[in-house]
Amino acid sequence: MKKKEQTPGILAIIKRDNKFLFTKRSSKSRFEPGKWGFVGEALLFGEDIIDGLKRGIKEEVNLDLKSWDFFNVYSYVFDSDDKTRHTVLIAYICECEGEVRLNRESEDYKWFTVEEGKGLNLIKGNDDVVKDLEKFFNNS
Repeated sequence: MKKKEQTPGILAIIKRDNKFLFTKRSSKSRFEPGKWGFVGEALLFGEDIIDGLKRGIKEEVNLDLKSWDFFNVYSYVFDSDDKTRHTVLIAYICECEGEVRLNRESEDYKWFTVEEGKGLNLIKGNDDVVKDLEKFFNNS
C-alpha cells in the first residue's frame, strides 16, 4: 500500500508588465521534469503563509516580494511510485523586485502572456491556473 501524504503549499503567480513568470523544471527533477509552471513551494510546519510565499520566491527565483493579492485555492492528488500526495495550493498574484536567478530546481525561465502560457507543457494543475488567469484578466 502506498504511503499517503498531505502537503499545504503556496503558488506565486508573479506578474510584470502584463506577463507572468514561468519556470521550467530541471530535466533531472523527480517531479515533472522539463515542464513549465509557476513558482511553488511547500509550506514548512507552522509557517505563516506570507512568510512561506516570500521564502519560496526568494529560494526559487531570487526575487523579493513587493505586493500580493489572494487569487485562488487549488487541490490536487499526485501519484508517484511510492506515495500518493494530496497538495493544497494557495495561489497569490505577486509583484516582485529584482532580477531572476534560478536555483537548481529549474533550468530556464521566461515571461509569458496568459495566451502564451496556454501553449506550454505545464506541470500538473498549472493548466487550471492559466485558465483561471485567462478568465480573470479577460473579464477585468
